[in-house]
Amino acid sequence: MPKRSLSPVLMRYTACLRAVVRPCLLLSSAAFVVLAPFPAFPAPPPHTTSLPTPQPPTHPPPQVAPPTKSKPDPLIEASKALRNATKPAEARALERQVETLRQRGLTASTRLLLENADSSLKAHDYRKAEAALDNALVLQPDKAFIRRGRARVRYAAGDFEGAISDLGVALHLDPDDPLSWQLLSQIEEERHNMRAALQAAQQVLVVDPLASGAAKRVKTLQASLDGRAI
Repeated sequence: MPKRSLSPVLMRYTACLRAVVRPCLLLSSAAFVVLAPFPAFPAPPPHTTSLPTPQPPTHPPPQVAPPTKSKPDPLIEASKALRNATKPAEARALERQVETLRQRGLTASTRLLLENADSSLKAHDYRKAEAALDNALVLQPDKAFIRRGRARVRYAAGDFEGAISDLGVALHLDPDDPLSWQLLSQIEEERHNMRAALQAAQQVLVVDPLASGAAKRVKTLQASLDGRAI
């Protein structure tokens, strides 16, 4: 049986159907192509509240106490007064005062050793006296007058070099001590070093201008050095 060809009406219907359906497929494809590149909107971030930055605690500046003024040394003050004394009686009182101040701060052991040394010196036991003063200086080496005392013992024992060595240390620690200068002048005169004796005697007048007999001694030593009779 021969195939029957489609009728012209059916052929026109099919062509119209294809023409209607194809644009819909194209529109759908176009819609996919256009929408695909757009990313999805991100979710909004959660609501956050900014916290204030913590500040370090503020404190008032510490109160700084004003520096305390150190009290003047009574020995230095008394020595200055002795230099400026205008009357012999004033000078004698100041001499006793400065000597008392030089002996302040002694321990009981040192005092006992000094008493033993004094007793031994009076008994002319110079070795025992010097040993006691040696021990006293071990306990309190800063006390210049103890070295002056040992110099006196050594001088009495004939140890001039040892005595001058002690006086050198004593005067380094306490250059305003007129008794040390007097003893040094006396020892230098014994050693026939008249120039050194005169210089020490002149120094006595510097630290104690009204010292008893000091001015006359300076004149005597000066005359002896110059070869003149007094």
